[in-house]
Amino acid sequence: MIDFITSSVLLFGSSEATIQLPEGLAKALIAAHSGWRYIILILLVMAIIYGKQTASGKKPFEGGTKKMGMFTMIAVDIQLLGGLVLYFFFMASQTMFKMGKLKDQMGISEFRNIAVEHAIGMLIALVLIHIGYSKAKKALNDTEAGKKQYVFYLIALIVILLSIPWPFLHPERGWF
Repeated sequence: MIDFITSSVLLFGSSEATIQLPEGLAKALIAAHSGWRYIILILLVMAIIYGKQTASGKKPFEGGTKKMGMFTMIAVDIQLLGGLVLYFFFMASQTMFKMGKLKDQMGISEFRNIAVEHAIGMLIALVLIHIGYSKAKKALNDTEAGKKQYVFYLIALIVILLSIPWPFLHPERGWF
């Protein structure tokens, strides 16, 4: 484990090779990460609908609304873990963690999109979802809780939709 950390993270600029994922495993992780986004989008839309219904007084927060918010948050956390594994191995395969090579790679739009724009956008969405769930749980009444979940999750959905490297924006990317 120490060798992994040393060779992959701490030796920026080192001439030593970094650990890379086997090609089949990398493709499987990318497919899982890409496919899981659809589950998250469905859960997020459902959490927004439930939050809107709770905000309008049609549903109590303690039932399905709270559970949908929690399941959405858990699904996003799982996606983060997979994304972090892919991110660090993607960065390692592209730059071997050399800062000079990283600067050169930023000129390539596909690399910059994944390494910076996608990563930052998704982290912002993750934080919004966590804040929304936390504020909804601490709300004083069901209407306020539903409104908090609705607003924060809706903003997170917009950020996610803007941050996903969609195939129609990036022809080199597939739907999975």
